[in-house]
Amino acid sequence: MAEQDSIQDSTGYWITRLARSMEQDFEKRLQEIGITRGAYAVLSAIHYDKKATPAVLASFLGMDGAAVSRLLDRSEKDGLIQRTPSATDRRSVDISLTREGIRIVQQGRAASMATNEKFTDGLSATAVEGLRSVIRTMLANGSQAIADI
Repeated sequence: MAEQDSIQDSTGYWITRLARSMEQDFEKRLQEIGITRGAYAVLSAIHYDKKATPAVLASFLGMDGAAVSRLLDRSEKDGLIQRTPSATDRRSVDISLTREGIRIVQQGRAASMATNEKFTDGLSATAVEGLRSVIRTMLANGSQAIADI
């Protein structure tokens, strides 16, 4: 690989700029809905990925259990989730979305899709899938399991 003289010759520089720009766009859209990226991640994992306990959510999202608990507390206070005692483990609770939680997570998904569409505008579906493949390969090269992201 050629020697890099400028920061703009760095792949990491461009990926970081892209990630930050996409995050800012998505956060602005979520702010209009009234939730944070963390809250959306939790609500989305409950609704779309069927993760229903705090421990499973923390593992799935790669987040600290205490952080997930805080997000769940806030979501419950906001009327977005409900907790019920687990039928299989009395030390745990099962989490589900309320009607308002479902409405919010669907709005969040639309916001996510809008951000992705904004940043992939002009790219073919093949190019987008190729980009995702390259990113997955780069993550694997970095020895970070994709599930840990």
